[in-house]
Amino acid sequence: MPPPWFRAFTLAAMSVTPGWYDDPDGVPGRQRWWNGASWSDVTSGGTTATAQAIRPAYDVIEGGRPKRLRSWLPWAIVGGAVLLIVVLAVTLVGGSRGGPAIAEPTIGPIPTTEPSDTFAPGTTRILDPDASISYAYLGEGWREVDSLPRPEMLAVHGQYIVTQEAVPDGGQFVAECSSGPLARQFQVTGPQDFAGIIDPLSESFRANYYPAPNERDVLSSEAVTLAGRSGHLLKFDLTWDVAGYDSTGERVALLLLDTGKERPALVYISVPNTHAELYGVIDQLIASIELL
Repeated sequence: MPPPWFRAFTLAAMSVTPGWYDDPDGVPGRQRWWNGASWSDVTSGGTTATAQAIRPAYDVIEGGRPKRLRSWLPWAIVGGAVLLIVVLAVTLVGGSRGGPAIAEPTIGPIPTTEPSDTFAPGTTRILDPDASISYAYLGEGWREVDSLPRPEMLAVHGQYIVTQEAVPDGGQFVAECSSGPLARQFQVTGPQDFAGIIDPLSESFRANYYPAPNERDVLSSEAVTLAGRSGHLLKFDLTWDVAGYDSTGERVALLLLDTGKERPALVYISVPNTHAELYGVIDQLIASIELL
């Protein structure tokens, strides 16, 4: 769990952090998505809601967050330190970020309780404004992924369920469906590059989020077209024999999808074999993908 100063700093830095904020047009009860540089057209609440709100991250891996998020903590600490340096630099030069002036989002009162990890009533789709896609919400019992960036994604949205409450090195094990823009360490210039990076990308997930040693069995790797856009879909099974884990394997899907943005969307779906009845979720979620 991050120290108290990290949460306070994160909230103080939200003026330069993508997230949901009170609408600058002043519509009561409405929030608008701030992408880190400008206001988007996506709003929630008020009298003209166009999207379900996805809560900004107030904290990192806290209160029983999924086991699979454990490798994000070093990245979160580094990100927090970088943001702290930026805020201090801005303070020293009189608060100017340089460049053309833009409207700053307003920050409401700091919450006095921890945010819930459940979706708002009536939610039917997961909205990922960072990756510019949406997809099906899988229903009751699926919780909201709430985290800072992971090594493979610049931002993370999605849903998960707990499949094992405790594993040997701490935390929980989960089934997960999440998405975000592809991290910059994976170099792509367009869909023609997807086939070449999908295997290195899968190895990053394999090393960061699963018991080791494990073996990989590729089920399929193919170019696809979704929502009228080019992509590449990899499906594989992982197997392991590691004491302390209820599961002995997991089915995984990785999708790279061109959305017309600088970074392609990355969709990650992973289901332990203790919940093999949920394998059908993989095709269900991929088929439901739409562009925002």
